[in-house]
Amino acid sequence: MTIHRISPILLTFALLAIITRPAAAFEEINMSFFGGTAIGGYDAVSYFDQSEAVLGDASHAVDWKGATWLFSSAANRQRFADNPEAFAPQYGGYCSNQMSLGNLSNIDPEVWRIIDGKLYLFGHNAGRVRWQTDTDKRILDADGHWQRKLAQ
Repeated sequence: MTIHRISPILLTFALLAIITRPAAAFEEINMSFFGGTAIGGYDAVSYFDQSEAVLGDASHAVDWKGATWLFSSAANRQRFADNPEAFAPQYGGYCSNQMSLGNLSNIDPEVWRIIDGKLYLFGHNAGRVRWQTDTDKRILDADGHWQRKLAQ
C-alpha cells in the first residue's frame, strides 16, 4: 500500500481556491458564502423595529434580487416582501465604511447604524465609529462608489 502525502502549501491553495470568489465577481446583494443568505441570515426588519440584530429563520424566507433573506417572524417577512427597499441595507449589504473608500468588503451583521431611515452595515466597529463624523460626506462618497459598482 502506498500512502501519498499532500503538501500543506498545496492543500492551503486548494482550499482558498474553493472558498474564495474571484474579485471580478460582483453581486448586487452581499451573500454569505455558505448558504447564500443576505445579511448573514439576519432579519433586516428587526434593525428598524427592535433596534437590534436578530437572526432570521429559514421558515420565514423570501427571495429578492437573487438572494435569500431570512426573518424572525412571518410579519417581518411580509413587511419586507411588501417593500424591500425600505428595509434592505444600503450598498447591497456590503460594508458601508469600505464602500465610502471605494472597496467591497464583508460585514458583521451586529455592527450597524440607521441613518435617516436607512440601514448601514459595517465590517468592524471602527468603521461605524468613523461614520459618526462627516456622515453626510461618507454617505455621498459611498453612494458614488456604489453607483459605479452597479454600472460595471
